[in-house]
Amino acid sequence: MLDAIATSKRILSLKDPQSKMSKSSPDIQSRILLTDSAAQICSKIRAAVTDSVAKITYDPIDRPGTSNLLTILAACTNEDIADLTQRYEGKGHAHLKGDVASAVEELIKGPRSEFERLRYETGYLDRVARSGAEKAKARSQVTLNEVRVTLGLGTVA
Repeated sequence: MLDAIATSKRILSLKDPQSKMSKSSPDIQSRILLTDSAAQICSKIRAAVTDSVAKITYDPIDRPGTSNLLTILAACTNEDIADLTQRYEGKGHAHLKGDVASAVEELIKGPRSEFERLRYETGYLDRVARSGAEKAKARSQVTLNEVRVTLGLGTVA
């Protein structure tokens, strides 16, 4: 299911479809977070920038907001944008936004649930952190020894 995201086009900001969706944007309404609830996702998608043209078409240059919603929906459902555009013939942005919100929620509910489960397993997280630190230390020691040998300073045990 996550392969759909990797193969999709660039996902744009919900508030400024001229720029990429980014976690560093100061506007929290511009992005979907793994920790967002279904209600928050729905609210953010409903408030996403589109335009006043009633017909749903894919035109990233002239209709970046609508095109972004179609791109997000295609990424979540692994459907072709052309097929999606046909499906929304005669329907408006409200219908599209509702479907996008549902598809995003469906895609991330499993990973969100796993994240929520793991975030309170402090013993497990401590073990993962210690293991990662040990691996990083071992790798950095190799590099440090190479640098020391190159500089003629010998090796460190």
